[in-house]
Amino acid sequence: MSSPQQAPTTTWLASAPELPPLDGPAATAERLVLLLHYGIDWDNSWVASRRSTYWDHHLPDRIRIATYRSGSSLDRWWGLVAEQLESVPNLDQRRELTILLREPPKPVLTVMRLSTKALVLRTQIVAAAYRKARRAEKAGSS
Repeated sequence: MSSPQQAPTTTWLASAPELPPLDGPAATAERLVLLLHYGIDWDNSWVASRRSTYWDHHLPDRIRIATYRSGSSLDRWWGLVAEQLESVPNLDQRRELTILLREPPKPVLTVMRLSTKALVLRTQIVAAAYRKARRAEKAGSS
């Protein structure tokens, strides 16, 4: 669980210290994709029944397509892609999201458009590492 001072994406990224950190627009793009991923209801959404094609098809396609449809607005990008993937972040995630959506949009959207597969790959690595860390934590507290 993240503390009030630590953004959720910081917690998730800390689970994969082997990944070189990104900066600038790439870091913002990565954090937005992480928030998108972690906002999905993995028990009840349509995405849950399509896990086998999520990483290679559904997630990257929707990220990239939304960059073209959003004009120059991160708010619009988020609205489009979050609606399509039924991503609903929790309170801490929404707090971080509101900050990230205020970043200059064009450079972030460009990174998302041109580096979609790399961002998805990094998100997949972080998600696997975070899942492993949580399992180890639960096993240690049992």
